[in-house]
Amino acid sequence: SLFDLDAMISPLARRGPDYQDKWISKNKTIFFGHTRLSILDLSKNGAQPMSSNNDRYMISYNGEIYNHIDLRLRLKNLSNFDVWNSTSDTETLINYFQIMGVTKTLKDIQGMFAFAIYDKLDEVLYLARDPAGEKPLYYYQDSNYFLFSSDILSLKKFKYFNSDLDYEAINFYKRYGFIKSPNTIYKKVKK
Repeated sequence: SLFDLDAMISPLARRGPDYQDKWISKNKTIFFGHTRLSILDLSKNGAQPMSSNNDRYMISYNGEIYNHIDLRLRLKNLSNFDVWNSTSDTETLINYFQIMGVTKTLKDIQGMFAFAIYDKLDEVLYLARDPAGEKPLYYYQDSNYFLFSSDILSLKKFKYFNSDLDYEAINFYKRYGFIKSPNTIYKKVKK
């Protein structure tokens, strides 16, 4: 098949060995795959991809939200929201997003993170990374496909991955010892 989601998830297993799952939108145009390293909530209730309480949003997230307990208290105080299935910061993040929106969420969360949130109703995909860039987020884009992952190896498992090298980025690396954002070694992959 065009998207071998299992093959694309497999390179992530080394960083998330505890659990893996996937979600595919009803119209089969959005695919989320996730591997999990269980830290804050070891139960299956913290597994991802995870849906928001109202089932409008879907999240795949890597990182840690340091102030997630405070965010839960804000939700309870501001909107009387206090329906939790887990103690995971993932559930805090997706439901804070559901109630407060993207701008307020990005302003209020503190931590190291990279996440993808899909709005099923408006069919919008949000990608975000913490300001310091501690958690990796790569995306691949050509005229037909948009892919994202925390690891370039996952993107390379895509059937139509264009592996043309970005020689300008390579020359920059040779000169300075790193590749500046948003470039990577591949022309079609950005970070």
